[in-house]
Amino acid sequence: MKKMLLNAGLLLSIGFRAHAQQPAGPEAMHVHADTVRAVHRLFGQHRTGGYIWSAIGAAFAVRIATAAASSDSGASGGGIATGVAVFGGVPAAIGVGKLVRFSGGREETVIQAYEQGKALPRYVVKRLKRQKYFAQ
Repeated sequence: MKKMLLNAGLLLSIGFRAHAQQPAGPEAMHVHADTVRAVHRLFGQHRTGGYIWSAIGAAFAVRIATAAASSDSGASGGGIATGVAVFGGVPAAIGVGKLVRFSGGREETVIQAYEQGKALPRYVVKRLKRQKYFAQ
């Protein structure tokens, strides 16, 4: 029974036409160029966001510190430090994290690896799923 099934499978597979793989045409090059452009755009936008978050954090920290230094409200030093850390440090840390993760050096590394045929990192693929980076 096993031999009969194998022979039937062999005869059926011979009946189908075999197709060779097609070489990469202009469509593949177009998709590759779109992906590279989208990666550049993604990294640029996230770097801009990093600068904005860092600037907002620094502005809040400076504003809270100068307001506390000039006021006579009797606020404690711990409360001021907490305010600076929460309202200034957290946004600044988010901004610095974005600047590190989406730096120009990392962008070049990702693009070079992609051009060598390697897969894009997961954190890039996850963000590229949104269609806004592929807009014309």
